[in-house]
Amino acid sequence: MTQGQGSSIRPIKVTNTLSGKKELLETRFPGKLSMYSCGPTVYGLIHIGNLRAGLVSDMLFRYFRKVGYDVTYVRNYTDVDDKIIKRANEEKIPADEVARKYIQEVEMDYAVSGMLSPTYKTTVTDHMPEIVALIERIISNGKAYVVDGEVFFSIADFAGYGKLSRKPIEDLIAGMRVDVREKKRNPLDFSLWKPAKPGEPSWDSPWGKGRPGWHIECSAMASKWLGDQIDVHHGGEDLVFPHHENEIAQSEAASGHAPFVRYWLHHAFINMAKEKMSKSLGNIITAREFLTKYSGELARFMFLSVHYRSPIEFGDEALENALVSLHRLYEAKARAAELLRQGRARADLRAEGVWGSFLASCEKARAEIDDCYANDFNTAGALGAVFSLIREFNRVLQEPQAAATPAAALGAAELVRVMEEELGGVLGVGRLEASKALADIARVRAEKLAAAGGGARIGEEEILGLIQARAEARKAKDFSKSDQIRKDLESRGVLIKDGPSGTTWSYK
Repeated sequence: MTQGQGSSIRPIKVTNTLSGKKELLETRFPGKLSMYSCGPTVYGLIHIGNLRAGLVSDMLFRYFRKVGYDVTYVRNYTDVDDKIIKRANEEKIPADEVARKYIQEVEMDYAVSGMLSPTYKTTVTDHMPEIVALIERIISNGKAYVVDGEVFFSIADFAGYGKLSRKPIEDLIAGMRVDVREKKRNPLDFSLWKPAKPGEPSWDSPWGKGRPGWHIECSAMASKWLGDQIDVHHGGEDLVFPHHENEIAQSEAASGHAPFVRYWLHHAFINMAKEKMSKSLGNIITAREFLTKYSGELARFMFLSVHYRSPIEFGDEALENALVSLHRLYEAKARAAELLRQGRARADLRAEGVWGSFLASCEKARAEIDDCYANDFNTAGALGAVFSLIREFNRVLQEPQAAATPAAALGAAELVRVMEEELGGVLGVGRLEASKALADIARVRAEKLAAAGGGARIGEEEILGLIQARAEARKAKDFSKSDQIRKDLESRGVLIKDGPSGTTWSYK
């Protein structure tokens, strides 16, 4: 069952890993959308690659809701795993205590980065009955076998194995590192249930005490909360094979229904010096480190301004580009806020002249931004439309007719709405109060400059924007913020002086 032509929800195209093509999104039930996203394995602080995964999923959730879907969104935590057991042995505490501790830490990072809560947050250990029942269904359907208390999925008995990665089985065997053991019938067969080892967490099952294999957990949690067939499944591109390939095999083998997932959406890596960021390579930056040093706003901008299927090359250049862009965004918002303070916007006003033209541009920008989101979440294109609108706003402000009038306030109000609704509602950026955001940007730049032992001189445009942000803070009687902006400017080689005619500045 699809949405049908009578649906009021706008068409959305997504790149489906299963087909390798851009397809029109059609959900199983009109107006409803089910989505599952693979969350982290909790044995330590997550890194910024994990954070990008959460932010992409959050962006998908926000947009699906924005266009009118009733979304049921599940994000899981893997809370039993070899890595968790290893950490528990290192810290000499129970494995479940390790998992609980790091779930709390991850939740803190998610909150600081402004993620919405999913419909359900699930853990493996809360779904052991469902996991055992799912494995029993797979065995009864002739798709799995038991050897010495271990249950293996038999890929030879599942037609179409390899359809997600779109590779023949021979190529998968030749190209991937797989666990080859004599008890397996095929090198690609994988564990659904593993026998207990001394000192490790275990649960009762028809095959003896043990714990689930990695892949079965997501199949069980997805079917528990979303049913045997779901609309959207999101994860990193490194999960295509074997994790998501195995999810398909397990779920379809158990239910007899295909497809398990209609649309598979996979995001690309964050690279450090051209290498994928990973804990195994030791080239990680934790989300906590990034969020503490910078901000959730900068994280959202950096990791969502690039198309989700494109890799991000993390480094000073990427940071500086994001800071410059955020500064432009909030500088325009600060100017709009000043116009709103000077003149009251009137909704019944028929704006004419330069502001009438600008309001038309705002309406056009809204449509362009939404078209970008609906075209496989082209966030870079959406931001480009916003910055084009900001350029027009800055140009209009130079016009003689652009005085502080109700028409000007109306234009300023509409620009702020575009930022907060179209960017804030989907990407989660542009929602902060302008002077606070500008002060945060100034702080980050000052710290970067100090860490580098100096650097390029701050530009006039940025100085004027910070002075304006300081003036707004002073009007709001937020003197700690205005003092911080002054200190940040001084740390970057700029002296400011307040006088009867306003604030002036000079380089040291």
